Amino acid sequence: MTNRTDTERIVDAIKADFHTYLRKGVRIESVVGEAHADLDIVDVDSLLKIHFVLTQSNENRDVGVVDFVDRLSDRIRRLKTETAGQREDFHGEIRGHVDWHASAKRRSRSGNPTEPWFVCVQQERHFNIEENLVLKRLLTVIRDILENELQPALEDPSGYEWLDYWHHQPNEAERNEPPHERLLRLYENNVYLQRIDVEDTEITPRMIESVKRSRSELYRDAAVLLDLYRRLMRHRLSDEETHELLNHTMIRPEEESTLFELYWIFRLLNTFEDVSYRVIREDNPALIASWEDDSFVYRLYHDSTGEHLSFHEDLSDIEVDEDGYLYRTQKILEKWQDLSDSLLDRGGSDTLWGGRPDIVLEKLAPAGDDTLRVEQVFIGEVKYTSNVDYVATGLRELLEYMAFVRRATADDNDYLEERGSVLQSQNVKGLLFIDQLETDTSSPEDISILQFGGDIPSVL
Repeated sequence: MTNRTDTERIVDAIKADFHTYLRKGVRIESVVGEAHADLDIVDVDSLLKIHFVLTQSNENRDVGVVDFVDRLSDRIRRLKTETAGQREDFHGEIRGHVDWHASAKRRSRSGNPTEPWFVCVQQERHFNIEENLVLKRLLTVIRDILENELQPALEDPSGYEWLDYWHHQPNEAERNEPPHERLLRLYENNVYLQRIDVEDTEITPRMIESVKRSRSELYRDAAVLLDLYRRLMRHRLSDEETHELLNHTMIRPEEESTLFELYWIFRLLNTFEDVSYRVIREDNPALIASWEDDSFVYRLYHDSTGEHLSFHEDLSDIEVDEDGYLYRTQKILEKWQDLSDSLLDRGGSDTLWGGRPDIVLEKLAPAGDDTLRVEQVFIGEVKYTSNVDYVATGLRELLEYMAFVRRATADDNDYLEERGSVLQSQNVKGLLFIDQLETDTSSPEDISILQFGGDIPSVL
């Protein structure tokens, strides 16, 4: 038995597709949600925000958020301001520099040239300049990510080693706070930051580019990072950023199988050419992509039964007349239901079989009245393993999904594959996706086992 393919190779295999499909409109919220279940992250934007606050300087990046926050306390003491003269009228007192010409005019307007009116020029410091607005907006972004996306992990850091910088506990010799507490305290208490108002101010791309040319390194770095954040929120990632994101933010060791599933999702999408994807169900995170051609609509789901399909068998679905295994199984379930209700005060399920495939692709045709009917379905079962026994289990699961899948509409609950062509791949296609084995699993059968690195044939 060979070892499983390490995650570094999987990341290398998908990094180009990752940001390509983000920009095309493909959603991977279900994948992200599995990778970060404890943080309740259900969308890619949340993932990218976490990635942003973990960025550090490297050969591809001059400054990251970690470096910026490390130096912030020292550099923020020298905030830039602009000074402007503000003229005010005073009666009987002088405050600041007297504008005698303006004072004479003021006395003349009063009707009594001897009235002791003085127009004084007072110098005021203004903090709402471009550099400070960019800086405050960046700090606001970082603060919001810490208080929203990362709050659970910062409160209980166990299991979040990739977040080590932000929940780092200083030793006694350091005599300071963890970085996230230090940043939040500075944001809330720094008197100069409090005088910078970004609530109703638009920070334009022109402003950011202007601040990038500032003479102050603090402001140049702030502009670069705010520009990076906005680029991430537009899903415009470089290959290096994608690799960093997948390696250090998305996948924890116990969730490596999620990354392997994402690899096969992208390989499957690559079999369709010149496709424009669109999301039609914002409330369904399992919907990865939707597209259509001249005749059909296609919808791809991850870890889901899809929208128009059913993957379970109930006791009420079967009629068994003769004695035998199914007859006795039916009697067992009926008795179990009765006993569970009478002795345990709980209802027993009447489900004979049920499941949820890793990948489901529905091919739908218009059926009138703005409804769609399933014409074909592709089912993909993914096993991140090189264990032959586990592969065999996955193959059986795939065959069960293909044999038992039904249409789920109220007026049509028939099996998708007709009796005479069960597992003959007429309306239901299927592939088992696995890691690399020492044996060849290629087959002329439509139902086949595809190993890591193999090419996916046209599935529908």
